[in-house]
Amino acid sequence: MVRPKVHDEALRGRLLGRALERVAADGVSGLSLRALAADCGTSTTAVYSLFGGKTGLLAALFDEALRLFREHLAVTPGDDSLDDLVRLGLAYQRGALAQPHLFEVVFDGGPPNRAAGAALAPLREFVERAVKDDALRPDIDPTTAALALWATVHGWVSLQLRGLLPPGTEARFEDVLRCVTAGWTATAP
Repeated sequence: MVRPKVHDEALRGRLLGRALERVAADGVSGLSLRALAADCGTSTTAVYSLFGGKTGLLAALFDEALRLFREHLAVTPGDDSLDDLVRLGLAYQRGALAQPHLFEVVFDGGPPNRAAGAALAPLREFVERAVKDDALRPDIDPTTAALALWATVHGWVSLQLRGLLPPGTEARFEDVLRCVTAGWTATAP
């Protein structure tokens, strides 16, 4: 006789969703398997059965946070490739500010190479397009430019999330992005 499956995908989804909420409230370090299981009306056995323990739960949490973060970076290219770079930076900022717990999980709780790849890949694609469109100088290395943009965007967002930007400067982010990209334009600004 086959035993019925006690821990199903619905429970896995509830545990993962609640884990994201707990991380939002308490950070990754505040995630307790016992409290998580109690919140979902189950036992820690379910967490071990579905995720293999806390390490597996954190890996699944990272994957889900990364998926949701990538959704924020889904910017449809328009007619102006320089403007697209700015819009992508603004989308990164909006996503991080809207769901800072996801930002924390992606950049403080998971494999650094995967997080960096998720952030850099769309930037590099948009920079490559801008070079191809002659909006950026042809000598621009797309990987280096994408890394510089990511450092600008990620640094600004990290400072903003921690409340370290000088008062009144939050609204200047778009100006900063436009200044950075203007330095690489094919024609002088």
